[in-house]
Amino acid sequence: MTTNLETTTDQQTSSDNGQQQQRQPASRSRQPTSDYPLPPALTDDDALIWDDDAPAVENYATLGQRLAATDDLYRNPDYGGGLLLASPNPNVPPTEITNGPRLAAVVVDRVRVRRIKGGKPNGSQIPSSQLATLLKSETFLQQFRPLDAVVKTPSYAPDFELLTPGYNDHGHGNRILYIGSSPTIRRTQEEICRFLDVMPFATPADRTNAAAAALTVMLRGLWPGGKPLVLVTSTKSHGGKDTTILFASGRTRQVSLTYQRTDWALEAALAEALKRDSEIGLVNIENARLGPQSQFIRSAVLERFVTDPEPMLYSSRRGHDPRRRTNQFVITISTNEGTVSEDLMNRCLPIHLAPVGNVADRQSPIGNPKLEYLPLHCDDHAAELRGMIENWKHADRPLDDDVQHPFSDWARTIGGILRVNGFEGFLENYSIRRTADDPLRRDLGLLGAERPDQWLPSSEWAKLVAELGFVKSVTPEADRDSEKGRQRGLGVVLSAHRDETFHAESEDERFALQLEKGRRRFEGGQPSTRYRFRVVDRVAIPVDEEVEEVASTSAT
Repeated sequence: MTTNLETTTDQQTSSDNGQQQQRQPASRSRQPTSDYPLPPALTDDDALIWDDDAPAVENYATLGQRLAATDDLYRNPDYGGGLLLASPNPNVPPTEITNGPRLAAVVVDRVRVRRIKGGKPNGSQIPSSQLATLLKSETFLQQFRPLDAVVKTPSYAPDFELLTPGYNDHGHGNRILYIGSSPTIRRTQEEICRFLDVMPFATPADRTNAAAAALTVMLRGLWPGGKPLVLVTSTKSHGGKDTTILFASGRTRQVSLTYQRTDWALEAALAEALKRDSEIGLVNIENARLGPQSQFIRSAVLERFVTDPEPMLYSSRRGHDPRRRTNQFVITISTNEGTVSEDLMNRCLPIHLAPVGNVADRQSPIGNPKLEYLPLHCDDHAAELRGMIENWKHADRPLDDDVQHPFSDWARTIGGILRVNGFEGFLENYSIRRTADDPLRRDLGLLGAERPDQWLPSSEWAKLVAELGFVKSVTPEADRDSEKGRQRGLGVVLSAHRDETFHAESEDERFALQLEKGRRRFEGGQPSTRYRFRVVDRVAIPVDEEVEEVASTSAT
């Protein structure tokens, strides 16, 4: 019997030991998976005491200090805005901690909680009733560093200092966690020029503006609410619009949206895109088209967005929580057939492509620019863009005081960087594209080209507008129904564009025309108000050499 009892006792002891081994933390019995970091609570035995009898402020501050020490939790910059989980592990996406269950999971993974009441054990979890309050409490939240953005591509701080790997604090709106390695810098622009030289840009200014767009994306953290919308147009489908935008974006995460003619639909799409992916730096309104009754592409949402330092976007989707974000985004629009409104054009960096011949038959010396060259040389372009910025800094950061654009700080800085690195013609196409891409300005330019340097009253200009078929584009809608109304409406339009410069082209010449208004005695008669398009510059369109040779041969 004794032997049986001893055997039973040994078996009981063995069973108890087995249960104790099974209760050991998983980290001590097996290796964790390599996909995600090991939860600190599995290796840290130091318990956090949550005392139900202590003031809440003490418990909140103590818990906040322990969680902040894990170095992967930050506070959202909004007051009472909760936490942000931002791990340096590339497999862990940034995650907002804004409700009790998510905070409970965060606590379990990071600290061992011993809850006591009256000096006696009272559980091992934070009371669920306290979790939501913690995420709104400044006593708790102020234990964490604020974080405005998490980036995986190298970028610059407002003082033009390149971000270093880890947490970078450059003030409100620029507290950034850079998850990546130290970036490379290349002082030449060999690969950038190889790409730009094969793209069918309409003018040298368009080529330079493409480099300006790439610099703007790299420096997108600067000038919140003061960066232009990049407008990429082409005379043909597949003319290189998306390729140019892809070059400008580089490794920066981008999202493409469909142009919506209704502002609420476009705003909802933009809000959802930015909410779903915090790493987005470029938003492309892809291949925008005019509607059946539309004269041009217009969007009050985009106009407001590019000029708002901290935009707040709204979505009709249930559960969407609008929140202000520092405007570190670049907006691009690509279009073949659409002209944009004057308000958008005033906010644009224009890039125009004009491919010749059959695009499908074109052979590029660098291979397919979009599908072959850019994926292979994207990092080279980024290194050379950083080199351009460093060259400019080494030259004492000169500004381009000659360039004119509504976003003056951006234009003077980007112009200075381009000029130091040998890129000429920045924004020289701005007034040309404003004329070409704005239906009103385009037709005013054509109107002036019909009667250059002639002082005419609004009644004569109104007759010419009707002859040219420009009534809808030039005359306000309320004034189109009568001859007197058209004269009056056109006078208002001409007065509003006084002293502006327009570009136009006739069969023989290209014009730069400045609209002038005068009230005086013309030809010695009674005082009257007249308008003229004064020729600022005119250039004869060259005759094609082949045509000349054929004509000469025929004459012979």
